[in-house]
Amino acid sequence: MKRIKTIGLLVALLLSSGAFAQKKGYDLNWQSDFEQAKTMAKTQNKLILIYFTSSDASTASKRLNEDFFYTEKFKELSEKHLILLRVNMPRRSNLISEFQKTSNQELSVQYGQKVIPTVVLCDANGKDLGMIESYNYLHDTSKHYALINKALKKN
Repeated sequence: MKRIKTIGLLVALLLSSGAFAQKKGYDLNWQSDFEQAKTMAKTQNKLILIYFTSSDASTASKRLNEDFFYTEKFKELSEKHLILLRVNMPRRSNLISEFQKTSNQELSVQYGQKVIPTVVLCDANGKDLGMIESYNYLHDTSKHYALINKALKKN
């Protein structure tokens, strides 16, 4: 009987620690079509944040998600001022459609994206307002917020 209670307690502890260890992201309404994002940005008078990432390869993208995109601060900022466009550039080509691969590659060339992750900020017409490439091990998102805040002051 003691053994069953001990096992039950261990299972409960493992399950509860797993729930706290996983940090859940916010539902940020990511778009995947650039033309649709531009239309939304025009009608809502917002900027477009383009996030070049990889769903299957980038540790830096995972860190940026946790430190920047999955925060209450970013959620509030994006809801007020940004249309979000996620451009997935996976290593395994079967994870996205051929159409999406072509669209993503065109955006990559258009904005000069070379590394994963890259964040580009543009206006509703697609005019480049700034870019931040990669993400550091210091978990410093101040450059990301500075880019957004600088663009918001100009608009």
